[in-house]
Amino acid sequence: MYQNRILDQQELINELVSEIAHNVFLKHPEIIDKYGENGRRQTISDLQKHFHHLQTAYRLQAPELFTDHVKWLHNVLAARKIDISFVQTGLSFMLESVKQLPAEKADFYRKCIGEAIQWMREQPLS
Repeated sequence: MYQNRILDQQELINELVSEIAHNVFLKHPEIIDKYGENGRRQTISDLQKHFHHLQTAYRLQAPELFTDHVKWLHNVLAARKIDISFVQTGLSFMLESVKQLPAEKADFYRKCIGEAIQWMREQPLS
C-alpha cells in the first residue's frame, strides 16, 4: 500500500514536471534555441531535482534544505553566465502546480518555493 502511494505520487510529480517544463519552454523558447536538446533535458532534470529536494525537506521538516539547493543552483548558473530567470520561471510555475498535491505537503512546498523565489529576487543582477 505504502509503495503504491509513493509510485502514484511519483507519477503525479512526473506529470507536474512535464507540465512545468512545457510552460517554461513556452515562456523561454530561447532555452531550446540557444541550448538545444541539452537545454531541454537539463531543464527537466533541474525540475525533477527541485521536487526531490522538496520531498527531502518535507520528510525532514527542514525548508532550508530546499533553499540551500536553490542557492547552490543559482551560484552554479551565475558562474556559468546562464540566465537565472529560467530557474525563477520554473519555480513560479512549481508554486502553482504543487496545489495539486495533498494540502499539508502543498502548503509546505509552497512555503519553501516562495522563500527560494524571494531569495533569488533579492540577489543582485550579474
